[in-house]
Amino acid sequence: MRHSRLRSASCWALSLGLLSLGGETLSAQSAPPPTRSATGAPATGAHTTPAVRAVVIERAPVIFRDPVKYQVNLQLQPVRQITLAATVNGVVSSVLTQVGLEIVPQAEVLRLDGRDAQLKLQRAQAALKAAKADLEVASAKAAAEARVQVAEADLAIADLDQSRTLIRSPLKGIVTAIYVVEGEYVHAGQPLAMVIDPSLFVVEVPIDGRAQKAGESIEIKIEDENVPAKLSAVLPLSPRFDPLRELFLSPATGRVMLENTGGKWRAGQTVYSALIPRLPVAEVPTGAIVNMDQGGRKVQVIREGFVRDIPVQLLGQIGADHLFVSGRFGATDELVFKTSEPLLDGARISARDAKAGTPTNSPQPAQPATGGNNF
Repeated sequence: MRHSRLRSASCWALSLGLLSLGGETLSAQSAPPPTRSATGAPATGAHTTPAVRAVVIERAPVIFRDPVKYQVNLQLQPVRQITLAATVNGVVSSVLTQVGLEIVPQAEVLRLDGRDAQLKLQRAQAALKAAKADLEVASAKAAAEARVQVAEADLAIADLDQSRTLIRSPLKGIVTAIYVVEGEYVHAGQPLAMVIDPSLFVVEVPIDGRAQKAGESIEIKIEDENVPAKLSAVLPLSPRFDPLRELFLSPATGRVMLENTGGKWRAGQTVYSALIPRLPVAEVPTGAIVNMDQGGRKVQVIREGFVRDIPVQLLGQIGADHLFVSGRFGATDELVFKTSEPLLDGARISARDAKAGTPTNSPQPAQPATGGNNF
């Protein structure tokens, strides 16, 4: 419903009617500093009545969504990592490294008790020596040669079993976990240690599936720093990002690669995505979004009778004239859609009594409120 009033000397005509709030003339108050005498004391009889002007404001309650439903923990993961496992049953005889240490390829990480394997190796060596001696004096050469071949195979098996008691890392990296202690009995297949390669990390983040392509550069935020990286692949949206379908037209999962040649980054560091809102989300008309002087975007709200500038993060477009934005909205905020003149952050707003021609509240200036239900 739209209302209209005739313009007078102190009031503009107005035409409002958003979300059944109706039209309303509001007064913006500002208090000029008090006049002082030459001695610096306030002058007696100085006029301190705040200046009041009528402003037409179109507004509506902010209906926001809790950002918790969109939260997903993102972190750097090594592209190459390996779990070293026991290949035979045995007792851990030695742990040869520590968590956090860097190791070279084929470095020994642990040893299992290899006395049994060593004895079998010695026995196979002796059997091969005897088979070769028999071959020199044997009349049946074919049979003797076959016994030598069997002995050679037994020796290879014994040597392989003995090598399995030495747990080596196939890659250069950092030991991030050791799961056993010396003297512990382990079974074949049981995890013993974890080694990662810290030179290349990967993280999967939500992206705009229409605008971003594989091979392009992308900027991610690691803790408090924006970092350039490479988008190596565009994948279907991961189920853990599925709630973002509410906010974006064509979300997808981006596999982002980050080279760590300088060793600046470490596995497990938190990654933030611009598509995952961390503050309450609201749907606002594009006309309510204003550029900020220092960069970025903002909207204005009326909070407990005062104008507040709310910096916002732009999210997905809704049709041609609405956007999802994320910002520090309060439970009682009213979004300013349009005003007859610019409003300053902190300005006090009060309803105007059309019959009396004056604001309905006291004309005395008041300090802007600092409370409210904020996020």
